[in-house]
Amino acid sequence: MTGEMGQPTLQFYPSLMDMPALTPDARQFIEQEAQQRLSTGTQAITTGETGLHHAMAEKDSTAIQKAAAGVREGLLQAESGAAALRALAEGKPPQEIALTWFKDRLSLPAATGAEAPVGLLGLTWFHVMGMMCLGLFAVGALLIHFARMRRISGLVARLASQPPGPIPFGGVPPAGPAGAPRPSSPPGSPPPPLAGPTATAETPRVPPATPVETLGARPQRWSGALHVAAVFEETHDTKTFRMMNPQGRAIPFTFLPGQFLTFSVEIDGKRVRRSYTIASAPTQTSYVEVTIKRQEHHGVSAYLHDRATVGSLVDISAPAGRLTFTGEAESIVLIAGGVGITPMMSVTRYLTDISFPGDIFLLFGARSTEDFIFREELEYLQRRHPNLHIAATMARAAGTTWMGPEGPVSKEFIAHAVPEISRRQIHLCGPPPMMDAVRAELAELGVPNEQVQTEAFAPAEGMAPPDTLEAPHPAEAAVPPGPAPPPPAAPAPAVTRVGNGAAAPLAAAQIRFAVSGKTGALLPNQPVLEAAEAIGVDIDYSCRVGICGVCKIKLVEGAVTMAVEEGLEPSDKERALILACQAKSTSNVVVEA
Repeated sequence: MTGEMGQPTLQFYPSLMDMPALTPDARQFIEQEAQQRLSTGTQAITTGETGLHHAMAEKDSTAIQKAAAGVREGLLQAESGAAALRALAEGKPPQEIALTWFKDRLSLPAATGAEAPVGLLGLTWFHVMGMMCLGLFAVGALLIHFARMRRISGLVARLASQPPGPIPFGGVPPAGPAGAPRPSSPPGSPPPPLAGPTATAETPRVPPATPVETLGARPQRWSGALHVAAVFEETHDTKTFRMMNPQGRAIPFTFLPGQFLTFSVEIDGKRVRRSYTIASAPTQTSYVEVTIKRQEHHGVSAYLHDRATVGSLVDISAPAGRLTFTGEAESIVLIAGGVGITPMMSVTRYLTDISFPGDIFLLFGARSTEDFIFREELEYLQRRHPNLHIAATMARAAGTTWMGPEGPVSKEFIAHAVPEISRRQIHLCGPPPMMDAVRAELAELGVPNEQVQTEAFAPAEGMAPPDTLEAPHPAEAAVPPGPAPPPPAAPAPAVTRVGNGAAAPLAAAQIRFAVSGKTGALLPNQPVLEAAEAIGVDIDYSCRVGICGVCKIKLVEGAVTMAVEEGLEPSDKERALILACQAKSTSNVVVEA
């Protein structure tokens, strides 16, 4: 058996048999050796205890046995050192110290007479005192161990229920009483009102920010070129592209948090457009950022990932999108899945930049920790802003250090993360199956349908030609509350007529573009936008599902039907504006394009 320092455990006591008297040199040697054994034994006990804790947590029987052996070895070292010091304090000669230790190890009867006074239960007082010291030492070590375990358990519980600190445990802290600071609120206190501190004459309630107070009217659309100023690796398949004005000034457009921009690139001789949600906050006027996940079958994302470098110029149109939040409600719940976190990140960054006084709940579901976009920044923002509550769940967490919730964004996960959710406004963005499931769960939690707004993640099937349009990134447009837009076969589509146009069953109608002077065929089930693309008439577009409103053009003559017309304001309809991506006709029409 060897000690921590590589010295034989029993070598010390046999060497005492060669010392006939307790000379000063012998005393110094025994004292040094005893102190070293106490130190080495204490270190071995601590190391073994730590190893035992980890082995028990991992249920590793081999490691448990090894750690327990380390603890026993440390106790033996400490006991031998303590026994030597005790004997040295009693003035015993070295040979007697060694004999006493050997008898104790071999369980021989204690010596009688002056050399071995009898203590309790027939044991020598030295044995009694030594055992008491070792017992106290063992009790102290156990108390330290339990104190550590209790501290770890408390830390886990606190991280699982409070926002400040790392995100992995998810959840939202129990809010403190009305008017009390959130960070110091005791667990179990009732939640505060949604507006924060109670409004009184002494503490007037701070109203939430509004779009008019912060960002002004809805921004005007701009088209032009921006250059790539920086590229950031977010995850293994996701990058953030920072776009700036090539002239070095502020970006030439303003936007609202939650809106998107549209890239236009030429791939294999074809002009392809793709919309991506803006991830940066509108408070950052010197640049705009988009976070894009690489998808093999989607040309623009692969083009940007593989070919866009610092200094590259990209044609962009911006902004567009109706799903925005600038502080209109007293609190907001942002629920995102995968890369659908990008519009929620813009809202979160903006609200924290302006010190929004209401509660901000961000719930995020990812496939694994490797796909947890913006994790470090969200942890940082959560520590700085006590009204920002973040909860995350991983679909797969096996083999990782993730200690938070696992599985999809479930009803239980939402209910635990957001108190009184039925009273709050909710924005939802993610893959369509995820959004459908979350909508159903929110309904079960009593959330009115009109309080839930979603971000379109993909276009309706058949709405875009596959060779020119990809399935949109989470950015395309805000889908209003309620059922999904009806498919093209839905009955009774809206009809818009101008002039003497009348719907007549024709095999192919004729469409004339008044501005460009071009004329072409318009098939019965062909949108105006596709007819324009076929003859080279450029009409700006983005979502191609009738929601964003980017492709609005004026109907000069004729009648059209539109299955979806959410992208039109009431005033647009009064001015005979139609959506080129939705407008179809069986009669001749004239449009202003």
